[in-house]
Amino acid sequence: MADMLATPEDLASLLERDDLDLAKATLLVECGTAVVQVAAGGQRIVEVVDDTAVVAAGPGQWLSLPQWPVRSVASVDYGGTPLAVGPAGYRSHGSRLWRRCGWSDCPGDLVQVTVVYSHGYAEGAQELQFARGAVLGLIRDVVDNPAGLRSEQLDDWSATYSALSAQMDGTPALRAALRRQYGRRR
Repeated sequence: MADMLATPEDLASLLERDDLDLAKATLLVECGTAVVQVAAGGQRIVEVVDDTAVVAAGPGQWLSLPQWPVRSVASVDYGGTPLAVGPAGYRSHGSRLWRRCGWSDCPGDLVQVTVVYSHGYAEGAQELQFARGAVLGLIRDVVDNPAGLRSEQLDDWSATYSALSAQMDGTPALRAALRRQYGRRR
């Protein structure tokens, strides 16, 4: 099942409709969630437990994990060898791991580090409300107008065009705000 930052019930409540097709509403929420997550720089945002990331690590002491916020680190495997938490292994600091002796022995060498960790915001967390609202805002008009058609008419001239793709992209301001709120922090 794909990530969902809102529920079909949220959409039905927003539209004040009891007759909403559950499969269609679920698909719309999943698609809207994907748009929001892409705008957030590819961050999954929702809570993911025991996710596995394979990261190429260089000689520096810091290793950034690809998804944030990091909730916990379950295990770190360094080139096939498990590392322990502590001075001889690694320490977790926010969305990064620190290792006193660095992550590779030679400058220019990259070592595969496999990290199992939990990240994202828990369901119902206040931090998710902006993303939830963005998803619902992107998809609310699609329910009754799935083709996204818009028409204009002036005297005897008329034109019909599809605005759905532009709507599902969100405005530049919305994309920028999502990126600021949920995007990767360096």
